[in-house]
Amino acid sequence: MTKRFFALTLALCLALALAGCGERAKPSDQPPTQPSSIEVRPSQADEPGEPAPDGPDPAPEAPADLDALVKEIVLTYGAEEDTLNGPARLIPTDISLFISDTSWEGAGELTPGDYFAWFFSTTMKEDYEYKREAYRHPKGEDYGWFFPQDLYEERVQTYFEVSTDHLRSDPTYYQAEYQGYCLGSGGGRGESPTLAYQYTRDGELLTIQVTRSYESGAFPDTCHTLTVRLEDGGGWKYLGDQVE
Repeated sequence: MTKRFFALTLALCLALALAGCGERAKPSDQPPTQPSSIEVRPSQADEPGEPAPDGPDPAPEAPADLDALVKEIVLTYGAEEDTLNGPARLIPTDISLFISDTSWEGAGELTPGDYFAWFFSTTMKEDYEYKREAYRHPKGEDYGWFFPQDLYEERVQTYFEVSTDHLRSDPTYYQAEYQGYCLGSGGGRGESPTLAYQYTRDGELLTIQVTRSYESGAFPDTCHTLTVRLEDGGGWKYLGDQVE
Protein backbone atom coordinates (compact mmCIF):
# COMPACT_ATOMS: atom_id res chain seq x y z
CA MET A 1 0.00 0.00 0.00
CA THR A 2 2.78 2.39 0.99
CA LYS A 3 4.78 1.46 -2.11
CA ARG A 4 1.72 2.08 -4.29
CA PHE A 5 1.26 5.51 -2.66
CA PHE A 6 4.89 6.59 -3.34
CA ALA A 7 4.65 5.28 -6.91
CA LEU A 8 1.53 7.33 -7.53
CA THR A 9 3.11 10.41 -5.91
CA LEU A 10 6.28 10.09 -8.05
CA ALA A 11 4.24 9.62 -11.21
CA LEU A 12 2.23 12.74 -10.38
CA CYS A 13 5.41 14.82 -9.80
CA LEU A 14 6.92 13.70 -13.11
CA ALA A 15 3.71 14.53 -14.92
CA LEU A 16 3.67 18.03 -13.41
CA ALA A 17 7.36 18.55 -14.31
CA LEU A 18 6.80 17.50 -17.91
CA ALA A 19 3.76 19.73 -18.15
CA GLY A 20 5.87 22.67 -16.94
CA CYS A 21 8.56 21.97 -19.53
CA GLY A 22 5.97 21.80 -22.24
CA GLU A 23 4.59 25.18 -21.30
CA ARG A 24 8.03 26.81 -21.36
CA ALA A 25 8.84 25.32 -24.78
CA LYS A 26 5.52 26.44 -26.31
CA PRO A 27 5.99 29.70 -28.27
CA SER A 28 4.04 32.67 -27.02
CA ASP A 29 1.31 34.27 -29.10
CA GLN A 30 2.16 37.70 -27.62
CA PRO A 31 4.68 39.98 -29.34
CA PRO A 32 8.04 40.29 -27.59
CA THR A 33 8.20 42.97 -24.98
CA GLN A 34 10.22 46.05 -26.05
CA PRO A 35 13.21 46.69 -23.81
CA SER A 36 12.97 49.81 -21.75
CA SER A 37 14.44 53.04 -23.03
CA ILE A 38 16.95 53.02 -20.21
CA GLU A 39 18.28 49.64 -21.33
CA VAL A 40 18.83 50.57 -25.00
CA ARG A 41 19.66 54.26 -24.84
CA PRO A 42 23.34 54.92 -25.61
CA SER A 43 25.37 57.38 -23.65
CA GLN A 44 25.23 60.98 -24.86
CA ALA A 45 28.72 60.79 -26.29
CA ASP A 46 27.71 57.79 -28.47
CA GLU A 47 24.54 59.32 -29.89
CA PRO A 48 24.81 60.21 -33.58
CA GLY A 49 24.25 63.87 -34.38
CA GLU A 50 21.16 65.05 -36.19
CA PRO A 51 21.67 65.40 -39.97
CA ALA A 52 22.18 68.99 -41.05
CA PRO A 53 19.19 70.49 -42.86
CA ASP A 54 19.52 71.15 -46.57
CA GLY A 55 20.44 74.71 -47.46
CA PRO A 56 22.37 76.83 -49.94
CA ASP A 57 25.99 75.97 -50.66
CA PRO A 58 28.24 77.84 -48.23
CA ALA A 59 30.75 80.40 -49.47
CA PRO A 60 34.36 79.22 -49.62
CA GLU A 61 35.91 79.24 -46.18
CA ALA A 62 38.12 82.19 -45.38
CA PRO A 63 41.80 81.22 -45.44
CA ALA A 64 43.66 81.22 -42.17
CA ASP A 65 45.41 84.45 -43.19
CA LEU A 66 43.12 86.49 -45.43
CA ASP A 67 45.54 89.43 -45.36
CA ALA A 68 48.24 87.28 -46.98
CA LEU A 69 45.82 86.07 -49.66
CA VAL A 70 44.72 89.62 -50.52
CA LYS A 71 48.35 90.67 -50.86
CA GLU A 72 48.95 87.74 -53.21
CA ILE A 73 45.91 88.77 -55.28
CA VAL A 74 47.25 92.32 -55.59
CA LEU A 75 50.73 91.06 -56.53
CA THR A 76 49.33 88.66 -59.12
CA TYR A 77 47.26 91.41 -60.76
CA GLY A 78 50.47 93.28 -61.58
CA ALA A 79 52.52 94.40 -58.58
CA GLU A 80 55.84 93.61 -56.96
CA GLU A 81 57.68 94.51 -53.77
CA ASP A 82 60.42 97.12 -54.04
CA THR A 83 62.96 96.61 -51.25
CA LEU A 84 65.90 98.38 -52.92
CA ASN A 85 64.80 102.01 -52.77
CA GLY A 86 64.16 102.92 -49.16
CA PRO A 87 61.42 101.27 -47.06
CA ALA A 88 59.72 98.29 -48.66
CA ARG A 89 56.69 99.21 -50.76
CA LEU A 90 54.44 97.79 -53.45
CA ILE A 91 54.89 99.10 -56.99
CA PRO A 92 53.47 98.09 -60.39
CA THR A 93 55.57 95.71 -62.46
CA ASP A 94 57.19 97.14 -65.61
CA ILE A 95 54.11 96.18 -67.60
CA SER A 96 51.01 96.11 -65.40
CA LEU A 97 47.23 96.50 -65.40
CA PHE A 98 47.75 98.89 -62.50
CA ILE A 99 49.22 101.36 -65.01
CA SER A 100 46.05 101.28 -67.10
CA ASP A 101 43.42 103.97 -66.56
CA THR A 102 40.65 101.97 -68.25
CA SER A 103 37.91 100.30 -66.21
CA TRP A 104 36.59 96.87 -67.10
CA GLU A 105 33.80 94.58 -65.93
CA GLY A 106 33.65 91.10 -67.35
CA ALA A 107 36.59 89.39 -69.02
CA GLY A 108 35.43 90.35 -72.51
CA GLU A 109 36.14 94.03 -71.85
CA LEU A 110 39.88 93.43 -71.56
CA THR A 111 41.66 93.42 -74.91
CA PRO A 112 44.12 90.74 -76.03
CA GLY A 113 46.79 93.38 -75.42
CA ASP A 114 45.60 93.81 -71.82
CA TYR A 115 45.90 90.08 -71.24
CA PHE A 116 49.33 90.06 -72.84
CA ALA A 117 50.40 92.85 -70.48
CA TRP A 118 49.02 90.92 -67.50
CA PHE A 119 50.77 87.69 -68.50
CA PHE A 120 54.01 89.55 -69.14
CA SER A 121 53.82 91.06 -65.64
CA THR A 122 53.70 87.58 -64.11
CA THR A 123 56.92 86.56 -65.85
CA MET A 124 58.88 89.35 -64.17
CA LYS A 125 58.99 87.31 -60.97
CA GLU A 126 60.56 84.35 -62.79
CA ASP A 127 64.25 83.47 -63.00
CA TYR A 128 65.96 85.06 -65.98
CA GLU A 129 67.81 81.89 -67.03
CA TYR A 130 64.56 79.95 -66.90
CA LYS A 131 62.91 82.55 -69.15
CA ARG A 132 65.76 82.37 -71.67
CA GLU A 133 65.03 78.68 -72.14
CA ALA A 134 61.26 78.55 -71.65
CA TYR A 135 60.40 81.71 -73.63
CA ARG A 136 62.95 81.55 -76.44
CA HIS A 137 61.40 82.62 -79.74
CA PRO A 138 61.56 79.96 -82.49
CA LYS A 139 63.33 82.51 -84.72
CA GLY A 140 65.91 83.50 -82.11
CA GLU A 141 66.46 85.77 -79.11
CA ASP A 142 66.37 88.94 -81.21
CA TYR A 143 62.61 88.51 -81.64
CA GLY A 144 61.74 89.01 -77.98
CA TRP A 145 60.09 86.70 -75.49
CA PHE A 146 57.84 84.00 -76.93
CA PHE A 147 55.12 82.41 -74.78
CA PRO A 148 53.82 78.98 -75.93
CA GLN A 149 50.05 79.06 -76.26
CA ASP A 150 49.32 76.19 -73.86
CA LEU A 151 51.29 77.78 -71.02
CA TYR A 152 50.01 81.29 -71.77
CA GLU A 153 46.33 80.39 -72.04
CA GLU A 154 46.30 78.12 -69.00
CA ARG A 155 47.80 80.84 -66.81
CA VAL A 156 45.48 83.58 -68.05
CA GLN A 157 42.36 81.42 -67.78
CA THR A 158 43.26 80.44 -64.22
CA TYR A 159 42.54 84.02 -63.12
CA PHE A 160 40.19 85.39 -65.81
CA GLU A 161 37.02 83.97 -67.36
CA VAL A 162 38.13 84.59 -70.94
CA SER A 163 37.82 82.41 -74.03
CA THR A 164 40.75 81.10 -76.04
CA ASP A 165 39.28 82.66 -79.19
CA HIS A 166 39.36 86.11 -77.59
CA LEU A 167 42.99 85.71 -76.50
CA ARG A 168 44.01 84.69 -80.04
CA SER A 169 41.95 87.33 -81.84
CA ASP A 170 44.75 89.93 -82.22
CA PRO A 171 47.68 88.94 -84.47
CA THR A 172 49.74 91.72 -82.87
CA TYR A 173 50.22 89.34 -79.94
CA TYR A 174 49.21 85.86 -81.14
CA GLN A 175 51.37 84.21 -83.79
CA ALA A 176 49.40 81.28 -85.16
CA GLU A 177 52.35 80.16 -87.29
CA TYR A 178 54.38 79.43 -84.14
CA GLN A 179 51.43 78.65 -81.83
CA GLY A 180 52.29 81.22 -79.22
CA TYR A 181 52.26 84.85 -78.12
CA CYS A 182 55.00 87.39 -78.68
CA LEU A 183 55.79 91.10 -78.68
CA GLY A 184 59.11 92.77 -79.39
CA SER A 185 61.24 94.47 -76.76
CA GLY A 186 59.79 97.50 -74.99
CA GLY A 187 61.21 100.76 -73.72
CA GLY A 188 62.65 101.84 -70.39
CA ARG A 189 60.97 102.41 -67.03
CA GLY A 190 60.05 105.81 -65.63
CA GLU A 191 59.04 106.74 -62.10
CA SER A 192 57.42 103.85 -60.21
CA PRO A 193 54.28 104.83 -58.32
CA THR A 194 53.48 103.39 -54.90
CA LEU A 195 50.50 101.07 -54.46
CA ALA A 196 48.51 100.94 -51.22
CA TYR A 197 45.37 98.88 -50.70
CA GLN A 198 42.50 98.03 -48.37
CA TYR A 199 39.76 95.44 -48.77
CA THR A 200 36.35 94.19 -47.63
CA ARG A 201 34.74 90.76 -47.96
CA ASP A 202 31.11 89.81 -48.62
CA GLY A 203 30.74 86.03 -48.80
CA GLU A 204 32.76 84.78 -51.78
CA LEU A 205 33.41 88.29 -53.11
CA LEU A 206 36.36 90.51 -52.24
CA THR A 207 36.49 94.23 -53.00
CA ILE A 208 40.06 95.54 -53.00
CA GLN A 209 40.74 99.25 -53.38
CA VAL A 210 44.28 99.88 -54.63
CA THR A 211 45.53 103.48 -54.73
CA ARG A 212 48.31 104.39 -57.17
CA SER A 213 50.24 107.51 -56.18
CA TYR A 214 53.41 109.23 -57.44
CA GLU A 215 55.81 110.74 -54.95
CA SER A 216 56.75 113.50 -57.40
CA GLY A 217 53.13 114.56 -57.81
CA ALA A 218 53.56 114.43 -61.58
CA PHE A 219 50.30 112.48 -61.90
CA PRO A 220 47.13 112.53 -59.79
CA ASP A 221 46.33 109.63 -57.51
CA THR A 222 44.32 106.85 -59.11
CA CYS A 223 42.17 104.19 -57.42
CA HIS A 224 41.70 100.70 -58.85
CA THR A 225 38.73 98.91 -57.24
CA LEU A 226 39.15 95.20 -57.94
CA THR A 227 36.24 92.78 -57.65
CA VAL A 228 37.47 89.24 -57.00
CA ARG A 229 35.59 85.98 -56.51
CA LEU A 230 37.15 83.46 -54.13
CA GLU A 231 37.07 79.83 -55.22
CA ASP A 232 37.45 76.50 -53.50
CA GLY A 233 41.01 75.37 -52.99
CA GLY A 234 42.41 78.85 -52.39
CA GLY A 235 42.04 80.14 -55.95
CA TRP A 236 40.26 83.22 -57.27
CA LYS A 237 39.00 84.98 -60.39
CA TYR A 238 39.27 88.68 -61.24
CA LEU A 239 35.79 89.92 -62.19
CA GLY A 240 36.40 93.63 -62.77
CA ASP A 241 38.46 96.75 -62.14
CA GLN A 242 36.84 100.16 -61.69
CA VAL A 243 39.45 102.90 -62.23
CA GLU A 244 38.81 106.39 -60.83
